[in-house]
Amino acid sequence: MQAGDRVGDRYELTYPVGRGGMGQVWAGFDERLDRPVAIKFLRQLEVPEDERETAGKRFRREARATARLDHPGVPAVHDLGVHGEDLFLVMQLVPGIVLADHIAEQERLPVGEAASIAAQVCSVLAAAHAASLVHRDLKPQNLMITPSRVVKVLDFGVAALLGPAEASRLTATGRTLGTPAYIAPEQAQGGPVGPAADLYALGCILFEMLGGNPPYEAANAPDMMRRHIDAPIPIITEYRSDVPDDLAHLVYCLLAKDPAERPASAGEVRQLLKPFLDDGDSPGLVAARADNTFSSTAPHAAPAPVPPQRSPQNLVELRAQARELAENERFVQAAEMVERALRMVPQGGERLGTEIVALRVDLANLLMLAGDFRQAHHAFAALARDLDQSDEEQDLVEECRHQAMVCQLEMGESADATGPL
Repeated sequence: MQAGDRVGDRYELTYPVGRGGMGQVWAGFDERLDRPVAIKFLRQLEVPEDERETAGKRFRREARATARLDHPGVPAVHDLGVHGEDLFLVMQLVPGIVLADHIAEQERLPVGEAASIAAQVCSVLAAAHAASLVHRDLKPQNLMITPSRVVKVLDFGVAALLGPAEASRLTATGRTLGTPAYIAPEQAQGGPVGPAADLYALGCILFEMLGGNPPYEAANAPDMMRRHIDAPIPIITEYRSDVPDDLAHLVYCLLAKDPAERPASAGEVRQLLKPFLDDGDSPGLVAARADNTFSSTAPHAAPAPVPPQRSPQNLVELRAQARELAENERFVQAAEMVERALRMVPQGGERLGTEIVALRVDLANLLMLAGDFRQAHHAFAALARDLDQSDEEQDLVEECRHQAMVCQLEMGESADATGPL
């Protein structure tokens, strides 16, 4: 891969931007729309052979989920495709300075600036977590500050390639996900990784912005992960005396070893940061201060109401369209088709009809494939309860319960966190 290569018959590579364990990022140019872009590659030949199929599926799923995030702090997703043996994702090319370089230049950021950057990151995390997306590799190298002082969170699509089950397997073979200096204790141990892991990483970043260095230092990655797991939580005021006590306490809480002892959400952290924000209202700061509800086009969002038609031909056509969309990995649209089909099937009675059960199973599976694990969990759990109450298809009941637990793990929640389904 070199400058001048063409990708997808429309993108020309211009210069390399960065490289990770399984991926590579290039700046490029979209010849059709006459604009610069960033092109991220999943180098499948560099992924262990037994993990390629999983990595590819998750790359596509996370790319689609990132594309649904409607937030100024997330680069826009333009395209997804295949180039030779590699998968590629085309995104907005963001100008500006990487936070890691900004910290290196300034050593320690002013308290107000550090709080403003962290608050903007919280806004992005709030939107992502609401859409069942966990970054899993938040670090200063993945945060870009634009000339207008807007913070962009990069690499959702590439960083969130693997879920908890795969994470445990990789950790067992000596490989870890995430960056050791910012990795949450539960992530270092191969446990379920949820929104709390992103908040821990944010605590590490905030500590570094204020203190000039990450909270822990070690000679190698295994030692660094052990420090995250076992070492006492450092106090930022011991490194910098002008940090307000309430802000120091927030940093300490973000770095809690137990995920349950960290703040409940990114939105809560953003509120706690507000008293320390800069007085100047840059565009990014305004975005961080706004209590907007950021939208995401979720797969379960109901389309425009459809008249209750009961024509078998229409139902057959909808099912055929849903199958075709699913085969082409357009799971969001396929889920909408199944929802429309469900509204066409007569409801009522104590027993669930075979047709309704089949459609509800399809819908739950499509939501899961689309990466909307929260709604998929609700769909599987509700179907399991309804079937169990009518003593129908106990094998399917158990399968739905299992899938619901898988969805909980994908969201970083304990499988028994909500009690019996």
